[in-house]
Amino acid sequence: MVINMQEVKADNLELFYDCVDESNNLLYEIFHKSYFELIELTVQNILASDVICDCDEEQTAKLNEIYDRIAGIDFSVEDVRKAMQAIILKGLKEMKIPNGNTTPDSLGIFIAYLITKFTSDQKITILDPLCGTGNLLHTIVNHLDKDCKLYACDHDLWMTKLTKMVSDLLSIEVEVYLQDTLNLSIGQLDFIVFDLPNILYEEKKDYFPYQAILHYANLLKEEGVMIGIVGNDFFNYDKNQNFKKELLSTCSIIGLVELPDTMFVSKPKTILVIQKKKYEDKKNCFMVKLPSFTDVKEFNTSLQYIEAWFEKNKKNKEK
Repeated sequence: MVINMQEVKADNLELFYDCVDESNNLLYEIFHKSYFELIELTVQNILASDVICDCDEEQTAKLNEIYDRIAGIDFSVEDVRKAMQAIILKGLKEMKIPNGNTTPDSLGIFIAYLITKFTSDQKITILDPLCGTGNLLHTIVNHLDKDCKLYACDHDLWMTKLTKMVSDLLSIEVEVYLQDTLNLSIGQLDFIVFDLPNILYEEKKDYFPYQAILHYANLLKEEGVMIGIVGNDFFNYDKNQNFKKELLSTCSIIGLVELPDTMFVSKPKTILVIQKKKYEDKKNCFMVKLPSFTDVKEFNTSLQYIEAWFEKNKKNKEK
């Protein structure tokens, strides 16, 4: 299997999806394993270009017939990423696992755009400390023309396995950690990206999103940037402003991008942009409500506003 950075071709995407799906179905008949275990077996076979699971001669021949359909095809990384995301979503449904925190591809692409506004460096480090299936991180790196050192973390074994499997298929190197995100100790990072799960606020307990962001701030290098997707009610629980005071002791909030209402119907979300640097003008941040991503004219107007903000602040820095 060959992978390059060309544009997604619908027929290639469907071909890869169908191959994985048919392989999973056949492997289920043989092993009767859970859907994620079937994905793991299929990916191992594809990466090995051979059937390495314990099958008889007839089963091996049938599996090879499936894999032969994608042998030598020039798949783009987006062909494979999108196909595998669809497979994983099917797996979540099959296993009755909620997938409410699956990040839309358009947000990964938008966050990749924001990253380019902060650095011209060719080599950068990025961590997703709440990686889930890894789709946000994979989408971002696929839309960055940079040499990225990638890290991912999740407390769920299968989420880390799926992140690693898809990374291997995409030939993307990612260091994946299976642990509590609040115990991460990777330091001197350029960027931290995340999509916070919907967490219910409990008055007598520490609010996890605040705990997480304060911890992540310690992992950034000076002038490093945190870009996170949070609920629109994110600041409502900071009753005594303790979170904001602690965060602003080392960092600055420099961007709030409210996402289209149609994107998250049950719980509207915002992209929060934080930089590990204290600015004298604490009110100097870009604030914009994005229209639908399909409204090209209005969306470009929002981008022009963001571009102008960065251009203005770049000039202020150079003075």
